[in-house]
Amino acid sequence: MSTAAATNLLRLSIRPQTSRRFDAGDRGAEADTIHGSPDDAFLTYREGVTAMGSAGVPLLERSAELPPLYRQALQALETLAMATSFDDLSPLPPEPQLAARLGVSRGTLRRATDELAREGLLRIQAGRGTFVNKQTQIRRVVRSQLIDHVKPDSRFDLDITQFVPDFDGSDECTRQTLELDAVRDATTIFVAPDNSLIGLRRSLLLQGKRLLVPTFGGRRGMFLIDGSIGDPAALAGAATLDGMEEHGRVLELRELRELGHVDVMVTGAVAVTSGGVHVGGGEGYLDLEWGILRELDLVDDDVPVIAVVHTTQFVDIPLDPKASDCLIDIVVTPAETVRLDHAAGKPSGLDREWIRHRRAAVSSYFQQLNTDR
Repeated sequence: MSTAAATNLLRLSIRPQTSRRFDAGDRGAEADTIHGSPDDAFLTYREGVTAMGSAGVPLLERSAELPPLYRQALQALETLAMATSFDDLSPLPPEPQLAARLGVSRGTLRRATDELAREGLLRIQAGRGTFVNKQTQIRRVVRSQLIDHVKPDSRFDLDITQFVPDFDGSDECTRQTLELDAVRDATTIFVAPDNSLIGLRRSLLLQGKRLLVPTFGGRRGMFLIDGSIGDPAALAGAATLDGMEEHGRVLELRELRELGHVDVMVTGAVAVTSGGVHVGGGEGYLDLEWGILRELDLVDDDVPVIAVVHTTQFVDIPLDPKASDCLIDIVVTPAETVRLDHAAGKPSGLDREWIRHRRAAVSSYFQQLNTDR
């Protein structure tokens, strides 16, 4: 784990639990979860606790050559941001007040603020102030807890900022997911290419299901892998991205349009809130994929969206959905299956303006649909 300011501030599970508190003098003490304040974070920093980025999670890559005062201001500001409560939507203290508190010039503080804005932790709104990006805050805290339960990737090892990892207990998630009526009765299922879903994809293919899986990064579109044809050994291999290249087929947009109804969508996540908000890596992939399928009339509001996550990724955090958010209907963890009740519906199509500024915009489908308008 990392700082007291980051780990003490919130309940990170639907179930009440104890969070580990790490202080400079006692790295193993247990303490009940508490809500930190900006002043607490500042004092914690002054006592010598650095900002997040340990536990094997390479969240930040900053040069050791940075000027010491600037580096200290950056760490102090980061710790301050990470310590704000998730339900605190107020801006950080005004620049003059914060610079005086940190004992740095306004120019040094502004440089640190700009750096954290580039990293996505802060949002600077002209005339309103500087705000903490709650989704980035959630990602950092959840990843710091998840890292102890993940399995390394063949490409990225344990850099879980680069992929959605497999985790201890994913086999139990697969079992629970296969028992859901919507999955059992489905013919065609969209399944995200996340590592945590390899076992589920393998089982679904061996059951003869037809899977729709995005290519890596979604650039080339989506694979179609038909479990009703092929021998079991080939189908088992087709559950991985490399195997899909050999045993699957990337659909042209025209072919996708003619595919027919998609019965269920299954995804991994960085986190899922109890209100059904899916927190991904910030690239916008799930929202893009839902929007494309909806615009092609392949899904509708009745299609359940299932998230398979580790227990530490299912969080009781107040996070309002955006208009572009594809909300989660069912959450499956190693401990439980939870059906969520949320009032908001799913998007009726693509939010082009929102997607255009995300990495997911490189999707060939998205670009073609934009051209066809």
